[in-house]
Amino acid sequence: MWLDFYMFLTLASGIALAVLGWQLCSIHIPHREDTHRLRTARAILAASYFILTIPAFCELFNGGEADRKIIAVFTIAVAAYQSLLFTVTLLTFIQPLYVTRHRVQIQAGIVTVAVALFLFMALTSEECWVFFVALAVYAVQLVCYTLLFRRKYAECLRLLEEYYDEDQHARLRWTKFGFYAALSVGIAASLSVWLPPVAYNIFTVGYILFYGWFAGRFCNYVVKINYYLPAVTQGQEPVRLQAVDMAACGLSEPELATEKEHLRLALERWVAERRFTRPEEGREQIARELGTTKEFLCWYFKNEIGRDFRPWRVGLRIEYAKQLLAEELGISMNDLARKVGFATKSNFYGYFKKLTGETPVEYQRRIVSQC
Repeated sequence: MWLDFYMFLTLASGIALAVLGWQLCSIHIPHREDTHRLRTARAILAASYFILTIPAFCELFNGGEADRKIIAVFTIAVAAYQSLLFTVTLLTFIQPLYVTRHRVQIQAGIVTVAVALFLFMALTSEECWVFFVALAVYAVQLVCYTLLFRRKYAECLRLLEEYYDEDQHARLRWTKFGFYAALSVGIAASLSVWLPPVAYNIFTVGYILFYGWFAGRFCNYVVKINYYLPAVTQGQEPVRLQAVDMAACGLSEPELATEKEHLRLALERWVAERRFTRPEEGREQIARELGTTKEFLCWYFKNEIGRDFRPWRVGLRIEYAKQLLAEELGISMNDLARKVGFATKSNFYGYFKKLTGETPVEYQRRIVSQC
């Protein structure tokens, strides 16, 4: 029977990738200047999905009897472009200012020249070493992209944590998983034509699931765009490097005293109104609410309070969480984390354990037993 399980999976993968590509094209992204690169990334990602359908449909149109050498050649070529496109997309998520048209054109040109040379040599020669050289060059490409991604991921994490004064590992972990998963899929795809049928079928199911998951994560990123973009497009040095002596910046002693008193009173109101429980607020936004600048806010905490704003706010949240644990015995930990201002439950658990020596559940059990 022509449509055996292998060909059924090949057909399913081609259709699924094409449908996901069209869905990506239909995602609405606000037309703003700061979202221009994200709209470009959407087009690039959709193109990568359509490109990935090429080997599947080539084999289907040949009734499953296509020359395995031709399939192998085009699979390796597609894997090279897939790696480029996914790397560009993920870099756009975490460092949009780094992804410029010039950089993308250079990378696309290098990959295109390498692929064209490989196609010519592989299709006009019977030498096996051509495939081994191509795989070696592809491995070098993946290593370069991995080093670049790791460096930009670390920069993005720093920017997010500097902007929101909170641990952002949980928020950003999906991009790292997506990159390494795409890397693994690319490697497996380049070797897929040499896999036994059972292994190939498992791989096909796996990569369909991955590309479906990644399209969903892109949609989620677009929904959360106003969380990520302000932090990663600020293009400024970390606030801690800007914490200079305010008096040396032109403030006289009376002016400095007035500014300090104003901020002290504003902070008292801010705490009394429990505005420290509002998540996803950057330090710049908080400084505006307090009637000051983020530079002066940083200076004030360093010189007047003796600690940074981030651990100070965390301490307020944990104290409020302890109060709620004593008052609301049936509260869930997810609700509690959100109620005191943490974006993720893992952040809440980590900080609570660090400051109290107990998990929230252990703390609640202890205070209940003491009643």
